[in-house]
Amino acid sequence: MNLSESLALLKSRLDNIDQEVVVTEGKGHLDHPEDLVFLEDESGVRRAIDAMVATVNNPNTVTIKWDGYPALIFGRGPDGKFSIMDKHMFNKKDGSGRKVYSPQEFVAYDNARGVNRGELYDLINTIWPGLEKADRGSNGFYWGDLLFSNPLNDSNGLYKFKANPNGIAYTVDTGSEVGKLIAGKNAGIAVHQIIPANAESTDDAVTLNGTIGNLQNNSDVAIVPSKMPVAPKLKVNNQLKTEAEQALSKYGNLVADLMNTAPQARNTFNQLFTVYINKRIVSGNLSHLIDGFIDFVQSRPMSDKMKAKILEHLEVNKEGVVGAFKIWVALYNLKMDVVKQLDKAAESSPVKGYLQDGTQTQEGFVANGLKFVDRMGFSRQNLAGTR
Repeated sequence: MNLSESLALLKSRLDNIDQEVVVTEGKGHLDHPEDLVFLEDESGVRRAIDAMVATVNNPNTVTIKWDGYPALIFGRGPDGKFSIMDKHMFNKKDGSGRKVYSPQEFVAYDNARGVNRGELYDLINTIWPGLEKADRGSNGFYWGDLLFSNPLNDSNGLYKFKANPNGIAYTVDTGSEVGKLIAGKNAGIAVHQIIPANAESTDDAVTLNGTIGNLQNNSDVAIVPSKMPVAPKLKVNNQLKTEAEQALSKYGNLVADLMNTAPQARNTFNQLFTVYINKRIVSGNLSHLIDGFIDFVQSRPMSDKMKAKILEHLEVNKEGVVGAFKIWVALYNLKMDVVKQLDKAAESSPVKGYLQDGTQTQEGFVANGLKFVDRMGFSRQNLAGTR
């Protein structure tokens, strides 16, 4: 079994530990613009619309959302010592996850908590020296996604790799800027965010805006920026923007009442909506979203008393429920118009991505603190593959 196959097996094992982790997109993830109606109600909808308009008006701020695996955090804390970890290690409350200063200590950390991620340890051992060399003298941590972990072969002028077994397969023109960057490297990692050395959690991460920060491409591990190789030209769809604004005007107050008076904590209640949406995405059907929502809530594991309270709350606020889904659809349509323009621009890029059915696309794009993803394309394939 080669390293790529081992990583695919590791991903499968991790996904089977807790399937809900895959569909809830919890702490540390960028949000989809349309989901802000559930997460932040009225203010979130306005933020989503403004962010999408700003993205169109400033296309140079758009970056590629590379589909790498695994996601890793590496760099130096206040003590100046270099470390590599995953998000959960970084967010460990007692700080022990960040005090891993060698591949051996990475293994020891897992052993102490009774976990064996054997396939991952060879990878960490392989990339540790290169990432440490690239990070000499920096202060803070970089968050990125591994793109490949073996030297790439030139296949008729293209490098080909696929890190996420359920995700995007990439081709890169060997003569392009990115192609020259990854040529002859033992591994490549795409960096997208930087976290302050004294950050409390990954919530403090900020975008690198397509750069690699203070990292250096001076080792056998390529540090790949997330900037788009070809700057896109975008245009606002004013009809879809108006529809989103009208939905906000009509239903915004009702959605706020629905969310802010729920019998559960806000971040628990709104997951009823976001998890339901992802299940509908996996099913391949986003029409008539309201249909099936109550049945979904009734199927959720919770106490009978809490379930009764939630169902009563949804009944009392049924116009808010309808409004929330109508706003979601309006935001999704506006976002997808932007995504389609970005995908079109990416067709002329030397970096191309493909779904399992051969459709040319990217995992998505990032701009203004939000992710622009075709959820019926990449998201559906990825979620269906990891369930």
